[in-house]
Amino acid sequence: MTTKKLRNPKVKKMPSLTKDIEHLFNRLELTEPQPITDLVKTITRKNGELHKSYPSGWKMKNLNDSSLPTGANKGGIYVFWWLNNSTDSREPFHEQKGSLKFTLQGKKITYQGGSDEYQQIEIEISDSWLEKYKNHIPLYVGKSADCILKRIGLHLQINQPKYTGKSTSDQLRRGIERLFYSYPNTTDLIVKHVGYSYINLHGEEDVVNRFYLEDFVIGKLMPLFNIDIER
Repeated sequence: MTTKKLRNPKVKKMPSLTKDIEHLFNRLELTEPQPITDLVKTITRKNGELHKSYPSGWKMKNLNDSSLPTGANKGGIYVFWWLNNSTDSREPFHEQKGSLKFTLQGKKITYQGGSDEYQQIEIEISDSWLEKYKNHIPLYVGKSADCILKRIGLHLQINQPKYTGKSTSDQLRRGIERLFYSYPNTTDLIVKHVGYSYINLHGEEDVVNRFYLEDFVIGKLMPLFNIDIER
């Protein structure tokens, strides 16, 4: 038996914090959110009927679409907003019957006999909470290493009128479904009311900058759907 000595892969320089995080946040905060319709488009068959794969009538734009904003195909930090640009912008928040609430799954509890149960933590979005947001309401902050548009597409699941899936990348859509459960078509809510903004920090060289900027933005904006439960 013969053995071969494996070569060590070339070790790359360790990425480090190279950007002023507060300065990046200020740039992001000054960026006016744009409507989500910049990133999605309507889709129907030639006869006007809806596609089976797109029952909402909407789909994400392709990466090669010339109408996409500059930098949407690169990595960075993105923010989803509930746009407050008209007198009736916040009506969906007040149209729900009862309080605006959603439930998060907490720690697992194991009982004698082997049965398991999870804590259920209820989050209530009160009027006083909403009053803290004088302009647009931050919904979710996230990051992507190489393509913001792809990540946003996973969040939106825009092809479905009602989304019932479960993944680790659909926090925005899950949050919308939980808050506005009485709406038969939450895609319409997203298209009408949700906007986005972002700042580019692309690739592995910016991994540390993205990590700290995401946490900084979450702490500053306190978005509704970034709330997580400690395990």
